[in-house]
Amino acid sequence: METFKIILSPKAQKDLDRSRVNICKKISKDIRILENNPFPRGKMIKKIKGKHSDFYRLRMDKYRVIYMIDGQHVVILRILNKRDTERFIQSLS
Repeated sequence: METFKIILSPKAQKDLDRSRVNICKKISKDIRILENNPFPRGKMIKKIKGKHSDFYRLRMDKYRVIYMIDGQHVVILRILNKRDTERFIQSLS
């Protein structure tokens, strides 16, 4: 089984650094799911619609992880709360 390498963008790293410790641990744990399968079954993952159809969203409670697949790499673009996610998605278009 092939594994993917997780890469955090500088903005995603800042988003993670600003989070509280317990939230940061949960997000880090949930991101590890993407190493084995960046497209797990269920409602956690959703493809972002629009011009940039290669972006995906991972849902974790009140937070969303926006990422893309680049070969064998999962590039985490942002880690945002639900409210700020919509604004970021609109900026992608």
